[in-house]
Amino acid sequence: MPGFVRYRIAFYALILFCGGGRSAFAAELVIAINDAPPYRIVIDTGREPEFSGIYVEVLKEAASRAGHSLRFDVVPFRRALYLMEEGGADIMLGPNRTADREKFMYFFDAPLPDEPKAIYQQGLSRDIRQVEELVGQYVGVLRGASYPHALAFEDGIQWVEAADYLTLFRMLNQRHLDAVIVPELLAADLLAGKKLAVRKASLVLQGEPSFIALSRKSVFFLDRDYRSLEQELIKMRDDGTFGEIYHRYAKPKL
Repeated sequence: MPGFVRYRIAFYALILFCGGGRSAFAAELVIAINDAPPYRIVIDTGREPEFSGIYVEVLKEAASRAGHSLRFDVVPFRRALYLMEEGGADIMLGPNRTADREKFMYFFDAPLPDEPKAIYQQGLSRDIRQVEELVGQYVGVLRGASYPHALAFEDGIQWVEAADYLTLFRMLNQRHLDAVIVPELLAADLLAGKKLAVRKASLVLQGEPSFIALSRKSVFFLDRDYRSLEQELIKMRDDGTFGEIYHRYAKPKL
């Protein structure tokens, strides 16, 4: 048996012996994250950023139970997708599952609460009640995000992408856009206290499950060390921990 293999087996055996019932491999996981309250909250303290939010608290609790540590890398949403595809990050919080994303991300078998998408429009424009009414309009979306309920009309919608939702709301306020598609709770958080001439439309797109996803190029995935973390996520979903964290952050809808 090659020396390296013997060393690796002995190393894992030692960790298992010392770790008791916890994960056989304690890892530091790199999390690609963008600020998207209340799901992912990044607060710049002038020193080390502080991280919280629904998805962050779920992962922190699961990682603590499984014996792993976390390191956060603050990047735009589209950049986070790129890092996951190239193996530059281990985990991403909250992406929807799509066929393209499944090629480079493993989605843990513990879906997070559905994330309804609200439609915001200019304050004095006619109320949008059906997705067909978006055809021919300039609709703002987050760069890299997925909006399956509008895809049937994709050719007729003039998509405008931006790196963050606050930029999209400002463009809507200045009448550069006709509408913005945005997660409902995130919109309530972003617009609180801001005097923008925008309003929520009657149309709300049905929520798609969000997930905690793992890069298929991550050593954590390749060595199959992620299974203990996945089991903790499943337990948290089933014992009500997901719901407790969600309701702690949820705010009244606008």
